[in-house]
Amino acid sequence: MTSAHDTKKTRHLGKLWSTIDFELKERVNPDDFKYSKMKPVIGKIEIGNRSFDVTYSELNQLMRTCSAAMDQAEKAYRLGKWGKTTK
Repeated sequence: MTSAHDTKKTRHLGKLWSTIDFELKERVNPDDFKYSKMKPVIGKIEIGNRSFDVTYSELNQLMRTCSAAMDQAEKAYRLGKWGKTTK
């Protein structure tokens, strides 16, 4: 999926934005996935030049952590923690 992005056009979104991708594993034991989502590796998440095998539960935790980080940044901005805008 990352190859579909023109890095020159997405550079303003951050240096890692166009490098973030997920590759679903070809085969996962369906019983392992149904009964123990914490166990089987379901794919690979890629950020920058690094790749990590992840389980469903790890992806869920990553999603929750990122969501909380975005909420914190929004609150910090609204409270003026980083100063006031000039425009």
